[in-house]
Amino acid sequence: MAYNLNRLFIGISIILVLSIAYFLNLDFFLFSTVVIFIFYELYKSVIKNKLIIISLFILFFFEYLVSYFLINNFIFLIIITIFFLLFSIYSNKYFNIFFTLFVVNILILIPSLFLIDRNIIYLIIFISFINDTIAYVVGSYLKGPLISPKISPNKTWSGTSVSFLITTFLLIYLGYNLFIAPIMAISLFYGDIYFSFIKRKLGIKDFSGILSTHGGMLDRLDSITFLILFFAFLNF
Repeated sequence: MAYNLNRLFIGISIILVLSIAYFLNLDFFLFSTVVIFIFYELYKSVIKNKLIIISLFILFFFEYLVSYFLINNFIFLIIITIFFLLFSIYSNKYFNIFFTLFVVNILILIPSLFLIDRNIIYLIIFISFINDTIAYVVGSYLKGPLISPKISPNKTWSGTSVSFLITTFLLIYLGYNLFIAPIMAISLFYGDIYFSFIKRKLGIKDFSGILSTHGGMLDRLDSITFLILFFAFLNF
């Protein structure tokens, strides 16, 4: 009971912060805060080598500054991001580095999407939050068989199915067609399961405890990673 109340309180707090950032145009402040927390989590749970993480931090801000020039070259960012994604899955020795590079490239895509339409990023976060909340609530009450106990021990077919259907209908209501909406909805599941896979390889439950019962920043944003790639492809 206390766990659920804490999770609800943190969830409401996150929505409040996002709402303030949206209506007061604090996009840069919000994005910078998220980036700092994510690099902290990457350093603590993924890459312990200070030189590597500092180099990646410098690389990120360099590419962030030139993102204005990459806004019309999404295809390059998409290809290189998918490249790092695949190597993080299949590389045994250096998967943590490729995973970090994948996250860094996702972060580089975000400011470019902000430049196209800031509403896109907030829409992505809103949809993922609704999807995750429905999956958690329905899965907690209906329970039932797990999708992949070894990778994600709490993800049920019931919660995932209901959240997929509701998210799909929500996207259709927002104007996306019958073909694109289901793809966008299922990408949330694959983003979540991919990060769960990485955590199993790292032997950790959460990337950090920054958001209390919600885990870390990466645990909260995991499901949007593939959706960001999808939006970038749509805007290419």
